[in-house]
Amino acid sequence: MFAIIFVLIAILVQKKVIDGIYKVNTSLKNITNGDLDEVVSVRTNEEFRSLSYGINTMVDALKATIKEVESRIDAELAFAQAIQLSALPSKITETGECQRFEAEGVMYTAREVGGDFYDYFIVDKNKLGFVMADVSGKGIPAAMFMMEAKALIKQYTLTGIPVCEALYEANNSLCENNSANMFVTAFLGIIDLESGVLKYCNAGHCPPLISHQEQGYFLLKSKPCLVLGGMENAPYCESEIKLAAGDRLFLYTDGVTEASNSKQELYSDDRLLYVINQIPKDVSIKELMLMIKQDIDSFADGAEQADDITMLVIEYLGGGSRTSQK
Repeated sequence: MFAIIFVLIAILVQKKVIDGIYKVNTSLKNITNGDLDEVVSVRTNEEFRSLSYGINTMVDALKATIKEVESRIDAELAFAQAIQLSALPSKITETGECQRFEAEGVMYTAREVGGDFYDYFIVDKNKLGFVMADVSGKGIPAAMFMMEAKALIKQYTLTGIPVCEALYEANNSLCENNSANMFVTAFLGIIDLESGVLKYCNAGHCPPLISHQEQGYFLLKSKPCLVLGGMENAPYCESEIKLAAGDRLFLYTDGVTEASNSKQELYSDDRLLYVINQIPKDVSIKELMLMIKQDIDSFADGAEQADDITMLVIEYLGGGSRTSQK
């Protein structure tokens, strides 16, 4: 009889232990799957109470660490975004009766800040320089590399050398001490505001769209060149086109054409070209960008974007023979 009672007690104790282990394992599985609000609460004996307390304490410490890391990441993202936005140019316009160009840009930054930038500036009294670029990578490193690239491109362009030479020099400077192996795609152009001649060079960037002589928009062809920061002494080639009064250039980064929806479909070059050609020709350049952004938003349908969406439109108004009506 005593033996039977002993066996029954042993079975009950074993069941309690097994049940306790099962409950602990179930909670640990939930925690491992990401449910950090799971609480281990097995209190059948002192050992299980101690084990439950230890696991819960560890999870609380993990949650605190995650919160701290998230706060630090948010601060870094905010800092990187501040750097990126501070690099955008102030709007410049010509004063007087004869305005020869209009320029307007916009940037919609993604949460994971990239390295998009654009710039436009007067090279001398009769020339307008402009650049659209996209740095590889994300966060503060991309933002810092972007600032360096922007400064170098503008610095060399303002010396008056051809655009291909400006990118050649900027590339060599960026290749120095580039241990992170970052690079930047860039499109650099200079418009002679008197003659309308546009000289440009494309360093691996999205080809701009141009509305030329009142035609619809089409891709502006250029000779292919390497990205900046990729290889020292890489050659860069210059292309040329003569603009007419009313011609517009639409420059953008791949955040436009690679905007995605919940089905992981891309906005695409074809859709951009179709949409921009459906927009009335008499809208302002600011309205043009807004309408394209609205179509991107409609396509994305609320999906979060992984890259910045950046656009720049330049309209050539003629060499003093046309006054802006915008």
